[in-house]
Amino acid sequence: MIKRIRSVAFFTKRNNEESEKVSFILKSKLTKKGVEIIEFKKDAIHNTKYFSEKPLDFAIAIGGDGTTIKAFRTLPSEVPVLCVNAGGTRGILSEVSKDSINKIIEPLLNGEFFLDKRTRIIAQIGNDTTVPVLNDFVLMRSELDKTPIFTLFMNDSSLSQKMDGMIISTPTGSTGHALSNNGPIIHEQLDCILVTPIGSVNRVPSFVAPLNGIKVSVNHDTQLIMDGQMTRSIPKNHMISIKKYQDDALFIRFKMNDLRQLTKLGFT
Repeated sequence: MIKRIRSVAFFTKRNNEESEKVSFILKSKLTKKGVEIIEFKKDAIHNTKYFSEKPLDFAIAIGGDGTTIKAFRTLPSEVPVLCVNAGGTRGILSEVSKDSINKIIEPLLNGEFFLDKRTRIIAQIGNDTTVPVLNDFVLMRSELDKTPIFTLFMNDSSLSQKMDGMIISTPTGSTGHALSNNGPIIHEQLDCILVTPIGSVNRVPSFVAPLNGIKVSVNHDTQLIMDGQMTRSIPKNHMISIKKYQDDALFIRFKMNDLRQLTKLGFT
């Protein structure tokens, strides 16, 4: 556990008065405690080593889930993140709300928290590897007048079906695009992948697959959307290999909640 907090990185939702206000309050309180504040100022969406030359104790993401996802993509894997919902929508990934910020300074400085590990996944297309994603990869057809055939490979087995797209998500991401497409919620501590077809002609259901890597190919050009924030064009018949990323995302938590996903979705 961290013995003394020296430096903290801040990720604040842009052009949002509510998140900027919360950010200012937290920075002021931490600065008075002798903590160095490192401001996230540039859009380093491809630079996963943005802070690698500057030692960090942890980071604070203030905004919604999108701000949190961006923080994890930018920071070195060993840096844990505290997520504050301010200016976001549902804030499913957040640990505290804007109304609780005055209660978290002492626990943070005293190390009175634990780290919640979350699985991330990564995709390989040919010799190229994507950024790791916390939530999901979404494959969508590029041509709206054609329904492509998606082929899913698992070890020596394969399944081919016509559909508009496919979502491959982590348990954390099961509350995102997958849930919107009638997929199940997968407990965030499970080690697996959720596959959710989009607009399947034969109504193929969502299913849970082992986290030992799956492959997908499509007979038409597609778009690969990474965590809803980055997009890459995939030519037809290219094999996309998806597997667990070597490093988990580390969330700062103050209390245990095994029903966190349902609670965040309003099922209280």
